[in-house]
Amino acid sequence: MTPTEVTFYSDSLKIAGYLYTPADWKPGDPARPGILVLAGYSGNTQADCTHMMKRLCAEGWFVFGFDYQGFGKSEGKRNRHRALEQAQNCYDAISYMQGVPGIDPQRIGLYGTSFGGANGVWVTAFDERVKVLVTSVGVMNGETWMKQIRRPWEWLELKKNVVTDAQRRVREGTPKLVFHGDIMLRDPDSARQREMHKEQGHAFQSEERDLESAEATMRYRPDWVVDKISPRPALFIYAEFDNLVPPEQQLNCYAKCGEPKKLVKLPNSGHYDSYEFRNPEMSQVTYRESIAWFTQYL
Repeated sequence: MTPTEVTFYSDSLKIAGYLYTPADWKPGDPARPGILVLAGYSGNTQADCTHMMKRLCAEGWFVFGFDYQGFGKSEGKRNRHRALEQAQNCYDAISYMQGVPGIDPQRIGLYGTSFGGANGVWVTAFDERVKVLVTSVGVMNGETWMKQIRRPWEWLELKKNVVTDAQRRVREGTPKLVFHGDIMLRDPDSARQREMHKEQGHAFQSEERDLESAEATMRYRPDWVVDKISPRPALFIYAEFDNLVPPEQQLNCYAKCGEPKKLVKLPNSGHYDSYEFRNPEMSQVTYRESIAWFTQYL
C-alpha cells in the first residue's frame, strides 16, 4: 500500500502530506471518514506512523499524515521544534482533508502518538472538526515530562540554561543549538531505537535543536485543555513501563478528560512496544483498540 504524496500550505510553507486511499473506494462512492495521523518528536511520518496509517486504511478509511514544518520533506526552518506551529499545521491538514474527494468533512478522526499524542489532545480541544481522538503513549504536559525524565540536578541545570539562553537570545537574535538528546533525553531503550532506525535506513535530519525548543515544550500543556474535548470521545493508550514518556503523563490527563473516554494499558511494555516495527504482537493491542474506537464513534 503506497500513499499519494501531496502538498498543502500552512503558515505560507509547503507541507508534505501522505494520503492513503481505501483500495475498494472509487469516485462516486459515498463519502467515508478520514483519519489524521500525527507523528511524534521525530517530526515526520516515515518511521513511527507508516504501519498505523496502512492498518487504518485497510479498514476502509481515508488516512492522512504529514511532516511538520521544518521536518522531513516539508518547508520551514530546521533545528527547531514548536508545538504551536505544529498545531497550526494540524488545523490546516484538517482543512485539506475536508476538500479531498471521498472524505466526509463531518467525520474526521485523529490518532496521535508520542508527541503527536500531545498535539492530538491540543488540536482536538481547540478544533471541533475533530470528532474522535485516539492518543497513544503521549506527552501531556511538556514541563512535567521534561522534569520526569531527568534527575533533579539535571532538571535544575536545564531550567537555568533555558532562562539564560532566552535572556541572551532576545538581545542577540541568534539561536543556540544543542544536541537533540539534551532536550528529549533518551533512556537506553530510546537510544537503541535510534540506532535501529539508522540500520533500517530511516533518514532523520540534524541531531541539533535550538534551545528555545526546550522552552517552547515546557510551556506546552495539553492536560490544561483536555477537559474541552468532551462530549467528543477520547481513547488514551499508555505503556506500563514507559521510561521515555512516563505513564503518569497519560494517567493524569485521562483523569481530567470528560466522558466518553477509555483508558488502555499495554502491559509489560515500553514506549516503543506500541509500534509494529518494534513489537508486532503488542502493537496489535494498539490497532485493535484504535480501530474499535473509531468504528464505534466515527
